[in-house]
Amino acid sequence: MLIDVRNLAGERKEFSFTEDMNISRSGIDVPCTVNIAGTVYKAYSEYIVEGKVKAVLNLSCDLCLTPFETRLDFDFNEVYSDTPDTEGELWELSDKAIDLKPAVVADIMLLLPMQVLCSEQCKGLCPKCGHNLNDGDCGCDRGYVNPQFEGLLKLFNDK
Repeated sequence: MLIDVRNLAGERKEFSFTEDMNISRSGIDVPCTVNIAGTVYKAYSEYIVEGKVKAVLNLSCDLCLTPFETRLDFDFNEVYSDTPDTEGELWELSDKAIDLKPAVVADIMLLLPMQVLCSEQCKGLCPKCGHNLNDGDCGCDRGYVNPQFEGLLKLFNDK
């Protein structure tokens, strides 16, 4: 996802990329297909990149571990500069080329929810046998209370 901006003067340059990549989430690589299309133009000593990103991520549900696909569609607006930015608001150019990948990955990671669920009604796994409760009840007795935590139940015993 490199855009050559050496010959970019006052005109807008259109770009379009499709790339398969891995995004790290909690130490696990998540396969992702990213499509980005937009324009880049020069404003004074900075380069403005505007576009649309469409990403398809192959995630696993945090409750039931079932793999599923999720889509993210968002606007991409970033500013690049070849001068160092002390405030950290601008992305740096490398050899008069804009590398979109770090900014796209950062935006995707910011848009991912803290807990990824396959559906809002996900019931998760049985804590005893590990059966996926979305597929039906497993028949385990989940009324068991660890004796180490019985004292805590008294705190919440509203009669």
